[in-house]
Parts: sequence; structure tokens; C-alpha cells
Amino acid sequence: MMKIAVICEYNPFHAGHAYQMRELRRLYGEETALLSVLGGVFSQRGEPYFLTPYARARAAVECGGDLVVELPFPYSCARAAVFARAGVEIAARLGADALAFGSECGDIETLQKIKEALDSPAVAKEVARLAADQTLGKSKLYAAALKKVCGLTLDDTTPNDILAVEYLRAIDRCDKKPIPIAIRRVGDHKKEAGGYPAASHLRALCKAEGLAALCTALPPAAADICVREAAAGRISPDFDRLSSAILLALQNATAFPDDGGLTARLAKAAVGKKSLSALLAAAKTKRYTDAELRRAALFALLPVEKAAFDAPPAYTKLLAASARGCAFLNGAQIEILTKPGDHKKLSEAARAQFLAAAPAERAFALCFDGDYDYTRQTPFIAKENG
Repeated sequence: MMKIAVICEYNPFHAGHAYQMRELRRLYGEETALLSVLGGVFSQRGEPYFLTPYARARAAVECGGDLVVELPFPYSCARAAVFARAGVEIAARLGADALAFGSECGDIETLQKIKEALDSPAVAKEVARLAADQTLGKSKLYAAALKKVCGLTLDDTTPNDILAVEYLRAIDRCDKKPIPIAIRRVGDHKKEAGGYPAASHLRALCKAEGLAALCTALPPAAADICVREAAAGRISPDFDRLSSAILLALQNATAFPDDGGLTARLAKAAVGKKSLSALLAAAKTKRYTDAELRRAALFALLPVEKAAFDAPPAYTKLLAASARGCAFLNGAQIEILTKPGDHKKLSEAARAQFLAAAPAERAFALCFDGDYDYTRQTPFIAKENG
């Protein structure tokens, strides 16, 4: 039986994700096992996820997935290279035969060419030349250099391809290399345009028109979960609830990470501000993306040493599984935490990572109206395969 992993967010799980599952089984057989490595509490955009990891994982299994484990903090809200490296590491150690991912171009050969070009001396030389323009951030520098030198596009119009290239780089570093599978994205990544609407579009729809409008765009099982979580006050978290804590942390800062002056810029902009949205508006510049600003603000509250990003994940949490998915846990070559309350049973390295992520878990819980105690969660186990 082939085991295909997906590194994902399911923020929320929508029709496009269900399509990806169907497409993988159409291409590789109905008995294909689908393993998901799911971002935990804060996303790459530096925001709290729309639902708790356990709710998103249950939606994935009830809609056809087999096993969902967590990509924990801080990897889940790190830059693309770290996010991809940690996710691929977990997938490989779960025994995945292949890694599938969404892609705007949908072509592995093209993505390989982009990866090789990005690492080429010619692109590096052009990046160095363009760096004189200090209004461009690192990602924009490489996008511009790649376009000029090779005529290839990799920018904010192709967010899935950006991650795809990092997945390919991460696979190169694995001892056991999962086969890369690119599934072409159907529709525009920013809005509904002749295909499946993006998760960001659906979150905006929910905010503007309410939960009922969102649920019409979700598979029935995922919609039911959203309704239950909304009743419990655990949906669409408010990041501004952390404003005071973030602003205080920035204003009290006396030392800043080596991030090109980004956090120092935020600290300066924080003076006199009363909300996170006001801070981000004041700090906005062409050099940094909105996601980079939010991540820097979050890491001001939840500091992470560079060594923590560089270290491989020592554990993952089981979030949900089908009957078939449970069978794959025995062969995993990574520590799997079934219940957060059992973290004392982990090895020293894994326990240290778990405890280091605890402040992020508590901060995430503060963003919801309802109660969410991560220490008391248990995985959803389906009695039958999805």
C-alpha cells in the first residue's frame, strides 16, 4: 500500500483539499493511505489558525484522510524553508513513500528547474546586484533575480510553488527521499476564479457574511465541525486579543534578533500604539511582507532561538486517524505524543521541544471566545476508514 504525505494547514478543510485527496487516490489507487502533517496553532502568516488543530484534523479524517499529526510550533509559523524542512522530516520519519503538494504550475520538472536556478551562481550574482535597492526583502530579491536571469516566476502570485520548491530542497536532504508529487491547483489562490476558493477567501467570506456562507463551500463533514466549534466559541480567533502583550514585549525589548532590522522597526512603531492592527499598519513597508511583519510581532511575544528552528522535530502529536491510519504509527521513526498530558514520557529532547511550544499553545487559546485547554485534548480516532 502506498503512503502519501501532505504538509498542510486545512485552514479550514475545504472542497479543494477534498479534491486533492480524491485525485491522489484516482492516480495511485483507492487503497492509498493519506498522511497529513498539519500546522498546529500559529500559521506561516503569523496568525492563529481558524480552528484548533484537533478540529481541523478531525475534518480531514472524516473527509477521507487516514492519519493527521502536528507540525508543531515554532515550525508551523516559520519561513517557508523551515516550515518545509520540518514537515518533510516528519513525513519521511512516518514512512511516507511520497510527498504530495499543491502547485500553480503543477509540473515537477519545472519546479526542479526553479530550485536549481535559485541555487545557481548566476541568480546569486543578480541578487547581490539588486540588494543595493534596500526596499526589497529577501523573497522579492530572489523572485526578481530569477525572473531576470531565467525568465521563471516564483513570487506572491505563486505561493504554492514557493513551498513546493522548498519541499524539493528538503527532500534532497532526507536519507529516505519521498517521491515528490505536484497536484495542479484549481483556481486562483487569492479568490474564487473558476476553481476551488482558497482558504483565505473562505475565512474572509465567513467574516463578511457569517458561518452559513462559509459552510456552503465546505464538505458536509467539515461544515458540521465548524458549526460545533462555533457553538463552543472556538472558531475564527481574534489575533488582536494578544495586542497588549505583543506591544509591551516590543516596547520592553532591549536586544533584537538578527533579522535585518525588522523587529527593531516594529519596536519603534509600537510606541503609542494600542492595537496590533495599528502597529502593523505603522510598520508596513515594501521591503517586508505582511506575513513577515506578523511573524516578527508574534516572535516578539514568543521568542524562539535560531537553534530551535535549525533543530529537526523530535516529536509530533497525533491529532486524528482512521482505523487504517492507526496501523502506521507502529513503524514511525519519530516520537508520537498521543495525549499532551503524557509529555513526561517523551525523551529529553522531545519533551524540551514540547515545553518550549507551551507558551504558543496558551497564546492561541487566548484568541478564542470559548475555552480551549491543549493539555486535555485527545485525538479523534475513526472506527472505519474514511
